[in-house]
Amino acid sequence: MATHQLTRALGNMSVSGSRAPSSAAPSFGFCSCLRGQSLTGAERRRSVAARGAVAVFAKQNAKQRERLAEKQRQYNKSRKSAVATRMRKVFKAIADLGQVQEEAALAPVEKLISEAYKEVDKAVSKGVIHKNTAARRKSRLAAAKRSTLINSGLYTPAPAA
Repeated sequence: MATHQLTRALGNMSVSGSRAPSSAAPSFGFCSCLRGQSLTGAERRRSVAARGAVAVFAKQNAKQRERLAEKQRQYNKSRKSAVATRMRKVFKAIADLGQVQEEAALAPVEKLISEAYKEVDKAVSKGVIHKNTAARRKSRLAAAKRSTLINSGLYTPAPAA
């Protein structure tokens, strides 16, 4: 856009840049980043005030993010706690069971394992824990059950090939 078109568009304000010297009119600078020109005079003072307003908005946004982060932290904490509680219940039930004579005695433990799996999968779907963490925890539950069966003589693992 030519200088005279800018002057017409801006009204009584004058346009100053590196090529055109400023006149006696109020100093208002036009910024053209390609030619290295910058804002001058009154407009620069106004931009400082505008930056202050942006800082206020940024501060409010930061406070809002803090509140949101705290809410999400509480939600994630409750989900993780639920997973840990379910796993603890399974391990306690297996420990209390001791030696089992038949697989039917494991029915309550299997129900608890199912509930624990469900809670772990929910935590993954909500993005609270990583899928590999979930797989590791589910594997620990299955290994605890398997070791109880092996110790009771109800299960013999296949020999490694």
